[in-house]
Amino acid sequence: MALSARGILEELVRIPSPTGAEQAAAQAFAGWCEDAGLTVAMDEVGPGGRCNVVARWKVGRQPHLLLIGHLDTVPVGDGWTRDPFGAEVGGGRLYGRGACDMKGGLAAMLAAVSELRRRGEEPAGDVTLAAVVGEEEDSAGTRAFVGRGAHADMAVLSEPTAMQLVVSNRGLLNFRVIVTGAAAHASAPALGRNAIIAAAALVLELRAVNDELARRAHEVFGPPSLTVGTIHGGTRPYVVPDRCVIELDRRLNPGETSAQVLEELEAAIVRARSRVPWLEAEVESGPDYLAFEIPEEHQLVRAMTTAMIAAGIPPRISSWRAASDAGLLVHTAGIPCVLFGPGDLEQAAHRPDEWIDLSEVETAQRVFECLLLGPRPS
Repeated sequence: MALSARGILEELVRIPSPTGAEQAAAQAFAGWCEDAGLTVAMDEVGPGGRCNVVARWKVGRQPHLLLIGHLDTVPVGDGWTRDPFGAEVGGGRLYGRGACDMKGGLAAMLAAVSELRRRGEEPAGDVTLAAVVGEEEDSAGTRAFVGRGAHADMAVLSEPTAMQLVVSNRGLLNFRVIVTGAAAHASAPALGRNAIIAAAALVLELRAVNDELARRAHEVFGPPSLTVGTIHGGTRPYVVPDRCVIELDRRLNPGETSAQVLEELEAAIVRARSRVPWLEAEVESGPDYLAFEIPEEHQLVRAMTTAMIAAGIPPRISSWRAASDAGLLVHTAGIPCVLFGPGDLEQAAHRPDEWIDLSEVETAQRVFECLLLGPRPS
């Protein structure tokens, strides 16, 4: 008996899986993959038994298709009027934490594979279905997956795209810049080095960087950006501060690299040092999420649009301003990737009473079935 997308989704939503505690959801997903007749591996990612689920269906043909999504969710938070783990259904919607982002996509992918096996049909080529951990925090699961030599000819990441085919998204880099000085009593400030003053000089240079970025517009995303998000320094008003920390958000457009961004930041520090010669700054880089884009004439885009038409939905092509794990697949593993899935990220994800339209989950399953089968002879 084939697994239904709704049934998988209901059970997944009933299993809490905030980032760092995905073990139970992973075990359940692995069990369903085994029930569907797939070859399943639990690849450990971190302590406490955190594992990616990697299931394979080998038929000995190409192209090799990777279907991938994440098991973890953001924390529940406040403001809910429904049980966040109740999988309550009303008005055609299923409610619960992770329903939209992105257990609905995982359910549609697994149900598609299960349905083909029930019908005795084979995919056009080998299939890997991966459910990874840690996406909402640092993408530890995807980084481990590609770091262990993931390979495929093409990939679909089932983020909640409102059933649009996303062929590009922006990237994201975060930095902490730690500016150090020397403490002194505020009655004799000349005996110290005020880290906040030095950090302020650096902030002015960072603003100049953002002004320069504003002149480098992308045809889809507009200009990249650099935002000074937080600044923390000092302990008491009567103490010259010896430390100040600046946190930065850098949004990347396709074609930009983390090395280029770091060079911009280091150059800003050098310029700030011309104002404050003793300035010392250490840069700590957060996880990198590179932008990606894929041409609309690419084989994967053509295959997806054909599958969408066959499933009865218009092939709407779009782009995401948010970052995703697609850049890791494209730039690290060399796997062409698109985003497609049920659920509306902006309207339903990461908020109280998170929901997903069940009809979209069912339609997404049909799209994945058509994609797996490939073009049919006329």
